[in-house]
Amino acid sequence: MAFFNTFFKTLGILLGFTTFLIIINITIFYFQKNNFSFNLSEGDEQSKNIIAILNLNGPIIKNINHSVFGKIINYIDPELVSESLKELQNFKPKILIIRVNSPGGTVSATSSLENKINDFKKLNNTKIYFYTDEILASGGYWISTTGERTYANYGSIIGSIGVSGPSWYYYNQPKSISRSLFGQVIETEKGIEVFNQNAGASKDLFNPFRKPTNQELNHLQNMVKEIYVEFISKVSKNRKIEKNTLVDEIGALIFTSSQAKKNFLIDGVVEFDDLIDQIIIEENFKNYKIIKKNTNENLLNNYLSSFINNNKTTVCNELNSSFSSVFPIYLNNC
Repeated sequence: MAFFNTFFKTLGILLGFTTFLIIINITIFYFQKNNFSFNLSEGDEQSKNIIAILNLNGPIIKNINHSVFGKIINYIDPELVSESLKELQNFKPKILIIRVNSPGGTVSATSSLENKINDFKKLNNTKIYFYTDEILASGGYWISTTGERTYANYGSIIGSIGVSGPSWYYYNQPKSISRSLFGQVIETEKGIEVFNQNAGASKDLFNPFRKPTNQELNHLQNMVKEIYVEFISKVSKNRKIEKNTLVDEIGALIFTSSQAKKNFLIDGVVEFDDLIDQIIIEENFKNYKIIKKNTNENLLNNYLSSFINNNKTTVCNELNSSFSSVFPIYLNNC
């Protein structure tokens, strides 16, 4: 009896403390949310030679609930990026550096983001550069093709020019389905088979209790291949790389920044501060100012993220439920 009293008292204290921190985090978020705009980072405040920096981190997805807890998980939403680009139009920057760290995302979200960046380019006389510190893969690399140049830090991961469809899991002759504390358990007579396609028109497509037909698998493959061909065309046109080279030699492999430079996937390997200096020299700026957007991170995020994983689940579900994704499976930690 004493054990349970101690247990519930401890549980109550922990829940109370967690609730307290959540309330503080919500308060901080709502009081600060209007301050997350582009502000002077360095340089001459009166200069017309404006270099804007936009930081984008995480998988590229859309139609996600932008709740306060969504700020704990990094993701790239085309609509939020569009808001930032609209704000940037008031500054009329000469250079926009989009600093991206992303393993990719869904095809629809990636295409939407690409269109929004291209729309910004058409409306503004702004040169766009892409830069990554860590990873620029699949859908992340897709959007980088909208820029004039792409640079990476040493040791970054670049590439994965490919498209993935969902896997079809076939439970061969299921005997029972049950749930436990450890999740759902399915027992079968002949095990589980997984059918992958790297590229669906049956009503019960992806029914896990029947085998896919060859016609269905071929149809799925063709859908993914259609998007892949478009991806290859974008990279070939913007990076001036032959399509045959992209398909036969580069493929959907990932590369270090040095290897990516040798394969003409990026324009250079450079530290971010050095890239700024390089741009200033190339543009012959006598004076300049750098603006960038504040972030809404605070010290409570790390604590809260250990208790709240609904947002990560939402992000992962969005990626896994999308028919086609420009997101390499080996980089998906969902």
